[in-house]
Amino acid sequence: MKMEVENVEKLNPEETEENNDPGSKLVEDLAIEYSQYMKIDTEAEYGKFFTTVEEMLTKLEEFGQLVELVRSDTAICMNDAMPLIQNKCNEMHTVFDKIDNLEKFVLLVKDNVSVMETELVKAEDQMGSFSGLKKMLSSFVSPKKTQTKVTKQADYEVPNIFKTEDYLQTKHSKDIKEEPNKDNEQK
Repeated sequence: MKMEVENVEKLNPEETEENNDPGSKLVEDLAIEYSQYMKIDTEAEYGKFFTTVEEMLTKLEEFGQLVELVRSDTAICMNDAMPLIQNKCNEMHTVFDKIDNLEKFVLLVKDNVSVMETELVKAEDQMGSFSGLKKMLSSFVSPKKTQTKVTKQADYEVPNIFKTEDYLQTKHSKDIKEEPNKDNEQK
């Protein structure tokens, strides 16, 4: 096809003068224009293709490096960070147990406080809101009534409440517990 195009281009104007009719001139112009369409610059196309392939290879190499970097980071995380996280998690279990015990202790204290408040309300009802004034007046009027109140007060039972030494170990409570043992050893 290239040869035909070159032949069309090489036509001399003198040769075409023989055929001066407008149809042949039109055919000649048309052939020249078509020949321009058929010209392909393979060097330019090869250059574009080669540039595109080079860019793709560069991007592929960068992607490979990125994958390798991720693999190395994953290895670091799995080999170094995971054991540390696991150890901290195991340590946290003891903290969680302490928190659970503290919640139980707070609930126990709350229950004991509510029992003591109930007992306080009962005692205030028995003694009355003006207990001091009543005591003074009742002692002048009849001493026997105060004695009966004293006997009623003797019937009071102290509610069983917690002891902080049973739940919280302090240096002072340890010293107190150790002292009786020392006395027993010396005897």
